[in-house]
Amino acid sequence: MALQPDTLQAAPEATTSQSRRWVRWTPLRKGKFLDHLAISGNVTASAAVAGVRVSAVYTLRRHDAAFARDWQTAIENGYQLLETLVLGHVLSGAARATGIETPHGTILDMDAALRLLTAYRGGAAKRADKAGPPEARSTIADADTAILRKLRAIEKRRGAA
Repeated sequence: MALQPDTLQAAPEATTSQSRRWVRWTPLRKGKFLDHLAISGNVTASAAVAGVRVSAVYTLRRHDAAFARDWQTAIENGYQLLETLVLGHVLSGAARATGIETPHGTILDMDAALRLLTAYRGGAAKRADKAGPPEARSTIADADTAILRKLRAIEKRRGAA
């Protein structure tokens, strides 16, 4: 039985693994995503605000070093916002059980906020240890030279023994 063109239904939207939709990453779209990420810390919601799938933002982060740095900066700004909210909550004298109101209107549990900040601060110390220029990678020729030098040193020691 042949289907008539007017009775054809649109195919359901394919998943990420089945198809690939190209996204045009404009500065405005990147800005929307990063701004929302800094406020919410939620990649899924931030992708929705930017009008893209979550897989598209992770793909861009893998392929665009500048975007990856901006992403990290947005996360750091989000932690600074969280720290400011916790500090304001404590200094206002509000009860611990009342929770912290976020800029997007949700209530965050004080204990969860403190755990997040503690985990972030511990990770920040580790990141600070790795500060400075990236480690240089040796070329194949440099590696070969180093290996041959080691082998000659081993042969010299064996000959002297």
